[in-house]
Amino acid sequence: GTRVPEEEPSMFATAVRLAPVCVSKPALRREASTPKLAPRRVAALGYPRPSVKARVNLKEDLESVDASETLDALKGDDPEAKFQVAVGVGGLVTSGIMIWSLVTLKDTGCGLPPGPGGVLGALEGVSYLYVVGLIAWSAIKKAKTGSGLPAGPGGILGGAEGIAYLVAL
Repeated sequence: GTRVPEEEPSMFATAVRLAPVCVSKPALRREASTPKLAPRRVAALGYPRPSVKARVNLKEDLESVDASETLDALKGDDPEAKFQVAVGVGGLVTSGIMIWSLVTLKDTGCGLPPGPGGVLGALEGVSYLYVVGLIAWSAIKKAKTGSGLPAGPGGILGGAEGIAYLVAL
């Protein structure tokens, strides 16, 4: 008997072993024998809630959004404007996916299902990272310059920034 040294488990195996078991609310009502886990609250990122003044300006902000200006920027030659539109559209899409995920989490105790080939779960994870990245970019710019991200063509980047902050709250 020579003893073969045990391999250290891979990071994936460790994550799978440590991952919480998701249980749907119907299963909980049936008093299933599976572990019962309450939905976890999404941790606030330490940002203050919007002030009353900020909420009052929402109407003005929405009126300043101009979809035709956003489309013109995509057709134009300005790479900075195209970048702002791309980041803004990405922010709006990923914020929507994050909202869907949070509603699903609230209703079922789990995030989105993995989907075919894990695509939906991957999209969910990327969405959380994108929204957090957008907020981090905004916060860093605010700390350095005193103002957040520019509105972008048609207000799309500013809109995505605002929605990202709201989703994170």
